[in-house]
Amino acid sequence: MPRELLIEAAERWGTPLYVTDLDAAAAAAHAWRSALPGALVAYAVKANPDPALLRRLVIEGFGFEVVGPVELALALRAGCPPERVVVNGVGQTDADLADGLATGALVNAETLGALDVLVHAGPGRIGLRLNPGLEADTHPYLATGAADAKFGLALDELPVAMDMVKRAGRAVASIGAHIGSEIDDPQSFGRLATLISSLAQETGATQVDLGGGFAGSPAAWAAAVRPHLPEAMRLIVEPGRSIVRDAGWLLTRVARVQARGHLIADAGMTEFLRPMLYGSRHAVTVLTPGTDLPPHEGDWTLSGPICESGDVLSRHVEEPSGEGALIAIGQAGAYGLAMASTYNGRLRAAQAVIEGETLRLSRRRETLEDLVARDA
Repeated sequence: MPRELLIEAAERWGTPLYVTDLDAAAAAAHAWRSALPGALVAYAVKANPDPALLRRLVIEGFGFEVVGPVELALALRAGCPPERVVVNGVGQTDADLADGLATGALVNAETLGALDVLVHAGPGRIGLRLNPGLEADTHPYLATGAADAKFGLALDELPVAMDMVKRAGRAVASIGAHIGSEIDDPQSFGRLATLISSLAQETGATQVDLGGGFAGSPAAWAAAVRPHLPEAMRLIVEPGRSIVRDAGWLLTRVARVQARGHLIADAGMTEFLRPMLYGSRHAVTVLTPGTDLPPHEGDWTLSGPICESGDVLSRHVEEPSGEGALIAIGQAGAYGLAMASTYNGRLRAAQAVIEGETLRLSRRRETLEDLVARDA
């Protein structure tokens, strides 16, 4: 942890504040590329859409996986060539699909209705994202490949889909699937690779897209997947959380203390939803101490300021400190700022990045004027 730089960042731009280490994120992305020579490593923008991060990954030669038109626009705005962009999204409108195809990005159909739009929308690269019916050992909210999930074309719809493609005189550029996130078992992806590569060969697709979601090392993932893929078939992989999780922190200060065991921070579920949504646990480090704490028997809880009892960042703070303490919440690079909201009238936090030993602001703090700019 770059402790001194994090302290400096909080002093310069206040809290709450997201900080992303661009060098660490780029190194994690390169680990995927090294493990999978020749593959398109398409960073999942939904994990962390910081503009400085996107520009750095473009310069490093990576692609992007995007969900919907806004993330597509962010990817292109960052300078990513369309041929390195994969567009997913189960609920895209007809206009979203047609506009995405027109950019030159690979656009995946996840329903027969979406495919019907794509095959009649003009030239472009069309892929099929399937529901493989594979269970993965992860949080229920993070499982996307089960047979009853909303994502992807069902396997028994594939013949109908291919008939639609052929009747329109089109071809399928890619066959893919995504089975979930935070999956520890690499063999889950080996089973997925076996299924998808077989279907790709049957349909004539030249690329297979196995999504993202693996919680282990890229080398372990590659060892489980590569034996099941023909050498001539290009692989697309869409890591998100694994690239930015350890490269980001949420900085917050203790604003108030409840003597019955609550440290009330100036950040909460509006800045970091994952602890409340998934029950995720994150390291809490006191960077600079605050005032002394009143006597309390039992654990201290780091709670947020939001009017929800579930607004808790950590239920056990090992080294608690009082008002004014500066705290870094670790492994917050993924799905922190991406899930931020204005609930309770909160203004979204500023974003800073570290590159080398240099700090800079990536996105300023939201203002009231920003929040009301769309009012009629």
